[in-house]
Amino acid sequence: MIQLIPPFHPFPKQHTAVRAEMQAEGGQRWARRALLLAILWATAHLPPPGASLLQRVPRATGNSTQCVISPSLEFPEGFFTKQERTDGGIVIYFLIILYMFVALSIVCDEYFLPSLEIISESLGLSQDVAGATFMAAGSSAPELVTAFLGVFITKGDIGISTILGSAMYNLFGICAACGLLSNVVSTLSCWPLFRDCAAYAISVAAVLGIIFDNQVYWYEGTLLLLIYGLYILVLCFDIKINQYIIKKFSPCCTCLAEAMEERSEQQPLMGWEDEDPPSVFNMPEADLKRIFWVLSLPIITLLFLTTPDCRRKFWKNYFMITFFMSALWISAFTYILVWMVTITGETLEIPDTVMGLTLLAAGTSLPDTITSVLVARKGKGDMAMSNIVGSNVFDMLCLGVPWFIKTAFINTSAPVEVNSRGLTYITISLNISIIFLFSAVHFNGWKLDRKLGVVCLLLYLGIATLSVLYELGVIGNNKIRGCGG
Repeated sequence: MIQLIPPFHPFPKQHTAVRAEMQAEGGQRWARRALLLAILWATAHLPPPGASLLQRVPRATGNSTQCVISPSLEFPEGFFTKQERTDGGIVIYFLIILYMFVALSIVCDEYFLPSLEIISESLGLSQDVAGATFMAAGSSAPELVTAFLGVFITKGDIGISTILGSAMYNLFGICAACGLLSNVVSTLSCWPLFRDCAAYAISVAAVLGIIFDNQVYWYEGTLLLLIYGLYILVLCFDIKINQYIIKKFSPCCTCLAEAMEERSEQQPLMGWEDEDPPSVFNMPEADLKRIFWVLSLPIITLLFLTTPDCRRKFWKNYFMITFFMSALWISAFTYILVWMVTITGETLEIPDTVMGLTLLAAGTSLPDTITSVLVARKGKGDMAMSNIVGSNVFDMLCLGVPWFIKTAFINTSAPVEVNSRGLTYITISLNISIIFLFSAVHFNGWKLDRKLGVVCLLLYLGIATLSVLYELGVIGNNKIRGCGG
């Protein structure tokens, strides 16, 4: 075995202060090197973050080679055969994907975010707390639906794998989109980011402990709910906790004091409070916007008939209905989007493992991406970052709720069976990613800008590339093939 770090030979025993200082500095230097090598080794050898996004089952061949069940089996059959899609029908799928992007943008911008603003004002929430709670819950509704499907319908690991598999994109991909697609440089507060990252690290560690034995009992599902409840309790007393921490640590961390000043200057998220917005059926004057409006008119009409517009005085008191209906439509549009993306990838013969690590992970997190970018463009960096990390914390609740319901009320005699193969290493890599994200923000001067966006994009592309190469067997000893082959 090759020894990477040579043994440290202490200096001969000396009684001089200079020799003692040199020994201390040398020890610290070797400790830093050892920590760096450990992180590099873990990053290079851990299985990819989305490795279990696709269900894996052992092949009946007497060996340990695994096969991957195609994710398209989790969706209804398409309205074209594979040959018809190859002959040109795939264009229809591309158009539907683009249309779902438009639909998600409309429902987030005109219904979801306005309802979130009224909820925040009614409850007296700061913008980062609102982003970590209601915004995270609404935009993560697709993950909650997926978790219930995985536990009660497909009875597979789709809930765990989808949530943990897309978490890496949530941390780096959405942060990159906020930095690159926003022309406004947002100043970030270190307390909200530290609070949410700590909560997420605890949640990931709890999931790791629960699934380690491949079985989930009712009290383990309860544990996840209690952890999320404790997180909500901390958010309820967020200001007081923040003030206490400032008194204790502000002498050694000046950013905490600056964070309190930033959060005391709360500004409205939207600019529609004083008067009703124009009717959604008013045709724009610009030609390009007019074409876009005509194409999106079916979505506009559907949302108008089913979801109250709480931006208007008549519907302002119905903001909770707006919130839940917009979350429902976000789930529906995301389901169609991921369905179309899955069929498209299958038609283009993109390997299922590559699909799971890239398009599917991004597709399930598209509502988080859109809402975070929209608020980042308005200079609300804390709200965007809290939504990014808070969504992942909420995703842990997405696992706890169906687990608890099934083991406590439906099938009390047996635990929920899960396959933790590979998920153990995924949860460890997620905690390492949290450290990377927090460090990137810190070294960027607590600014959400294009520079941070580029760094996060490079981190995500690097991790995704290594993951794809690992899944395809180019690097490592991962031998996975389709179950049909």
